[in-house]
This record gives sequence, structure tokens and C-alpha cells, in this order.
Amino acid sequence: MKIGIIGSGAMGSGIAQVAAQNNHDVVLTDTRQEALDKSESQLASTMAKLVEKGKFTSTEANAIQGKITYSASMQSLSGCDLII
Repeated sequence: MKIGIIGSGAMGSGIAQVAAQNNHDVVLTDTRQEALDKSESQLASTMAKLVEKGKFTSTEANAIQGKITYSASMQSLSGCDLII
């Protein structure tokens, strides 16, 4: 399932992470590129901590991060099966 999320704040980013961890492709959108960049950076940090704790391997963490596409265009949500 492809999931679109509008808003890359704490809640949107968290939903994106959980969806990606459950093997869904995710499109995370926000009107502000800075917010998307911050979300992507925070996810990388979170995944690094989870790797350190042994929750994921680095390969798994990279795969999870690869499931999330960050976009400032709402048109990128076309083709999503679910939009949050």
C-alpha cells in the first residue's frame, strides 16, 4: 500500500516512520522544504539510535528510510491508496 501523509511535523513524521517500518511506501508532503529536510534528518537520527540499540540492522534502517519520499508538491500524492 502506498500511503500519503500531509504535514511533516512530529505527528506526520512519526506516522511516516511507522508506515515505512511496516513495509509501506510513503509520500510525506509539506509546503515548506525546511520542514521536510528537518523530518528527514530527524528520521535518520532516530534510525541510527535504533540501530545502536539493536532494534534494526543498518541495512533494515536504510531500507525503511528508502521507503519514504519527501515532497513539497501535493501532486506527488496521486496514486496513493491512503492519504492521512
